[in-house]
Amino acid sequence: MNKSISVGILGGGQLGMMLCQASSNINIKTHIYCPDRDSPAQLYSDYFTCMDYLNENEIIKFSNSVDIITYEFENIPKETLELIDSKKLRPGIKSLEQTQDRLTERRLLQKLDIPCAQYIELKNEEDFKYSISNFGESIIKTRRFGYDGKGQTSINKNTNIDNDISLLFNEAIIEKKIPFEFEFSQVSCRDTYGNISHFPLTRNVHENHILKHSYAPLKLDNDLEKYSKEITKKILIELGHIGVLTVEFFKAGEDIIVNEIAPRVHNSGHWTIEGCSESQFKIHMQAVSGIKIKQPNLLYECHMENLIGSEINSWINKQSDNEVNVHLYHKKEVKKGRKMGHLTYTKDVEDS
Repeated sequence: MNKSISVGILGGGQLGMMLCQASSNINIKTHIYCPDRDSPAQLYSDYFTCMDYLNENEIIKFSNSVDIITYEFENIPKETLELIDSKKLRPGIKSLEQTQDRLTERRLLQKLDIPCAQYIELKNEEDFKYSISNFGESIIKTRRFGYDGKGQTSINKNTNIDNDISLLFNEAIIEKKIPFEFEFSQVSCRDTYGNISHFPLTRNVHENHILKHSYAPLKLDNDLEKYSKEITKKILIELGHIGVLTVEFFKAGEDIIVNEIAPRVHNSGHWTIEGCSESQFKIHMQAVSGIKIKQPNLLYECHMENLIGSEINSWINKQSDNEVNVHLYHKKEVKKGRKMGHLTYTKDVEDS
């Protein structure tokens, strides 16, 4: 048997948990680094360090203890990553730098000639007035730490600038609101050899700005499906990205535009655990470990449903059966809007 590889994971949430679960069957040892003692991932990792991300000595010690380091969320301080040997970090700093700031991300898309919504940087009152005049219905989005609808404010021609908006000067962008049919995502992966694998497209449905349902595979016009994969491939190559990367798209009329890039495994890819021959979590850990990845095959049509807040109470004592696969995240505290677990319903693939 080949020598096992040790992979350190920055972050201990449910994504880290599922990365650890996937690693247990492919001879990869995991070491979670996270400041939360009750993090879901520590229940499944081989090693666990509970320390602050800005603890220089502990980060260096953690880095020296593993072969490779990856991350399960993008809001990791840049200072943390700069303490880590760049040859060990997969994906690299560039993937985080370009995607953890919405302004930088939009500039990346423009550079690559990838369609996205019109936007401007919110620097002053003139920028606010410009957006009202030229965009109409718009959204102010904080440049950093925005997820599950956080850091977003809808505005229109009747919105007056106030102190809350003024506080966002140089910290936000204003984006034209796009009328769209639906959101979908492309989860893809690139390995150290330059191989790129794509999972089937997934249609997403949100409730209160939080992903509630994902349906896969999404049957989209062949040209648009090909285009979404070309866009994702272009981003992967530009970033020199190793591992899974997810691109969220809007289907707007006959076109598609990019809404967001996540440089990691993604909620909309949870269905791949049951639905594909290789899950997004397994293929990510293989890619960052230097193992050649395979193109995943579709096994089932899937419907993934997030269990949010108190919804977990109806499932806490239930187990998977032939109808539903139950995934619980073992979070200590139930909070409104908090993802506590997910369900995946499968059915045989219909012949088209």
